[in-house]
Amino acid sequence: MMKRMSAFNMARALSALFVGIAVSVAVLLPAFADDPLTQHVDSSEQVVREETTIERGHVDLGPKIVDSKPEILARDDSGETPIWRPLHTLVFRVSDSGKLQVPSDPSYSFLHAHEGEPYWVIPQTQNPRVVWLGWNTQDPELIKVMGSGATMTLGNLQGPGKAWLFLQDGAFGAPTVLYDSSTSSQSDIWVEANTHVHANWAFSAPGAYALSVRWCFGDKETPQCVSDTLRFVVGDGAKVEEARALTPNALAASLKEETDTAKPQAPREQGGNSEYLIYGVICLALSVLAFIVVSHRTKKSKKQIEQAREDVLRDFGAESDV
Repeated sequence: MMKRMSAFNMARALSALFVGIAVSVAVLLPAFADDPLTQHVDSSEQVVREETTIERGHVDLGPKIVDSKPEILARDDSGETPIWRPLHTLVFRVSDSGKLQVPSDPSYSFLHAHEGEPYWVIPQTQNPRVVWLGWNTQDPELIKVMGSGATMTLGNLQGPGKAWLFLQDGAFGAPTVLYDSSTSSQSDIWVEANTHVHANWAFSAPGAYALSVRWCFGDKETPQCVSDTLRFVVGDGAKVEEARALTPNALAASLKEETDTAKPQAPREQGGNSEYLIYGVICLALSVLAFIVVSHRTKKSKKQIEQAREDVLRDFGAESDV
């Protein structure tokens, strides 16, 4: 009983150290009146294209169809009426109110930090003193064309530190890392259609950051993709102008372009069809040589097996005579 109570108290202490991160699973849950992830997105919501910095309130990143074309916008629900804002007009501030200490739990080792070191966090559950950034695929016009879902890709990061995006499953569940700038240049995150999700965004140092983002959806063979940049200022002293000046390398405009870049095809201009003929002749010669070698070894092996069998029978017979 004492061991159980000790474990329980330790879990409570860990939760207190990382308050705002250890929370309920961030997926679209069944519609309950008190569920903060339950929301209705209306097709009449306006797009506002003016520069602003968002420090508090609810915002969702996501694709939206505007004038029959997809854009990555942020649905700003921090005011009385939800509006959509283009990413190039936005900077998200993660104030010192979001500064937390890394817990001792080894499941947070991906943060590459010592216990007690500070990190700046946009939490999975809302902290009224910090912007609450999630993502959604709930634009009514988008739902008509996106199919079963979309892929959100987080890529190149510019900034003074590292950044992570991770989900927390339950009050004491281990974190699931979705993006880690220290180990991967980009991460693909699948998002189902008509879904509203929040996760933890963590930054290791104060300053200005810019993160490439891309959304792709629709037909698997010819998906529609759109790319842009998320900008953050971390800490009370970080300057918005520095974040606006950052220009990280953009992600490929399409999945096909990215695949072609990652796996370039061998050039065909030099050599033409004769190149393939030479390769064919070489492969054929190697195949014939391999066949001859294998056949020779097989015959030799058969002889050795027969000889061994005769030796065994002879020895066995000799022992039987004794």
